[in-house]
Amino acid sequence: MQVTEFYGVPMVFVDADEALDTDWSSYRGSADVVRVDHAPADRWPELRVAGFWPKPKLVTWLADTAADDEQFLAALTWKERQNVRAAWRALDADALSVAVQAVDEPLLDAFLPIYRQRVAEMRHGWAVAAEQRDRILADAGAYFAVCVRHGAELVGCCLVRQDADMVRVRFSAVDSPRRHSSLARVLYLEAIRTARQRGHRRVSLGTDPNLYGHIAKPGLLSFKSRLGFLAYPAHLVDPAAGNDQADLVLNLGQLTDPAMLLGYADNTATERLHLAVFTRTADLDVRPYQARFLHSCQVHVLEGGRCAGSSR
Repeated sequence: MQVTEFYGVPMVFVDADEALDTDWSSYRGSADVVRVDHAPADRWPELRVAGFWPKPKLVTWLADTAADDEQFLAALTWKERQNVRAAWRALDADALSVAVQAVDEPLLDAFLPIYRQRVAEMRHGWAVAAEQRDRILADAGAYFAVCVRHGAELVGCCLVRQDADMVRVRFSAVDSPRRHSSLARVLYLEAIRTARQRGHRRVSLGTDPNLYGHIAKPGLLSFKSRLGFLAYPAHLVDPAAGNDQADLVLNLGQLTDPAMLLGYADNTATERLHLAVFTRTADLDVRPYQARFLHSCQVHVLEGGRCAGSSR
C-alpha cells in the first residue's frame, strides 16, 4: 500500500479488506483520496460505515432529443433558456457561422490545438482527444462535427460519435477569446438538433470520471444538469464502460473546494444517485449543484482532519 499520484491527486488504491482494516487518519496529510476499485457490493454497508462512498467509476450524461428544439428547451429552467438565447445572440453579434461536417484530418488538425490549450489551462487536465487522434481518424465515418467559424478560422468544435442507439458528444473546445461567451451551448444544441434530424432519440453529453474536483470540475456537473441532461452509472448504459468503486475523501489538498461525487443511493448499483459534497466551508451554498435526478444531497465539512456530514 502506497500513496500514488493519480493525474495530480495523491491517492491510495486498496482492496476492501485494506480499506476496512486501516486507520486512515494518519494519511490525511499525504493523501486526498483512498479508493477501492472494483468495490464488491456485499461490502458496501461496511465501507459506508467506514466513510467510503460506493459509486460508479464513470457517469454518462443522457437526454432525449425531443420532438424539436422548442420541446427540448421547454424542459429547461427559465434561466437556462435565457442563457441559450444569449449564446445565440453572441454568436450573431460576433459574425460567427455554424456548420455540421464530416470529421477528417484537416479538421482534427485545426481542432486539437484549441482542445490542447483548454486542457493545458486545467489543474489536472487530460488530453484524451489528442491521445486518441489516430483512433478517431480510423473511425471517422462514425463521427460528425459541429463547427463554429469566424470566416475560415475554426473557433469552436465538438466531435460527435453516432452509435446504434444514440449519439455521443465526445470532445469539445472553444478558443480563448470565446471561453466565456456560452459558445458551448450553441455547439451542444446544434449536436442535439443534428442527432434528432438523423433519427436518434437519445444523446449523450459525454462520460465523466466520477470525482468532480479532480479531472472534471464541479461546474461541469452543474452545467450538464442545467442543460437538461441526467447522469447515469456509465456501466449501466454500456457494460464495457467502467465499474463500481468506493472513495474515502480525506483532504482537499489537490482537489477543488468543493469536490463532489455521485454515489449510489442504494446498496446495489442502480440509477438512483445522490450527491456527496466535500468542502471546508460550513455554510456552502449547494443550490448550483442540485439537479432533478438526484435522490439526495449530503455536505461533508472537512475540518482539522475530521468530516462532519449534513443532509440538504
